[in-house]
Amino acid sequence: MKVRKNPKTQLLNKGKVFKNLKMLAEANTIGPKHLSVEESVLVILKGEAILKIENKEYTLTAGETKIIPGGIEHYLEIIKDTEAIHIMPVTNKIELLAD
Repeated sequence: MKVRKNPKTQLLNKGKVFKNLKMLAEANTIGPKHLSVEESVLVILKGEAILKIENKEYTLTAGETKIIPGGIEHYLEIIKDTEAIHIMPVTNKIELLAD
């Protein structure tokens, strides 16, 4: 049974336009439903996760990337312990959504 759990995030660096966040998520967890105001890029460094977005599922493993459109509800289901980099505009805001 999967449990809801927020991934751990850490700001790696921030420029004038973009910022990079490191994300660590535990296996058998489901992240919160949310949307980002602006488009972002998720890069999986290790592990396995399913990105659920617009009634579609994308299985992502180490070395894969996915562009996540702004303004679209999405969440991650973590299959194996996952480490990722999330690249987004400095001005991006994340809105958590009720389940």
